[in-house]
Amino acid sequence: MVSNNYIKYSISAGLATFALCLFILLAINSPFPYLGAIVVGFIIFEMSFYHLFGKEKEKQKLM
Repeated sequence: MVSNNYIKYSISAGLATFALCLFILLAINSPFPYLGAIVVGFIIFEMSFYHLFGKEKEKQKLM
C-alpha cells in the first residue's frame, strides 16, 4: 500500500504546478488557461505518483 505521505506529496506537486501554469498562461493571454493548467497539473501529479509508487514497490521488493 502506498503511504499517505506519497499521496500528499503528489497532490501538492500537482496543485503547485497547476497554480504556476495558470499564472503563466493567464500572463501570456492563452485562449484556454484553465484547461492548459489542469492538463499540465494532472500530468505532473501522475508522474510524481508513478515515481513514488515505483520507489515504494522497489523498497518492498528489497525487504
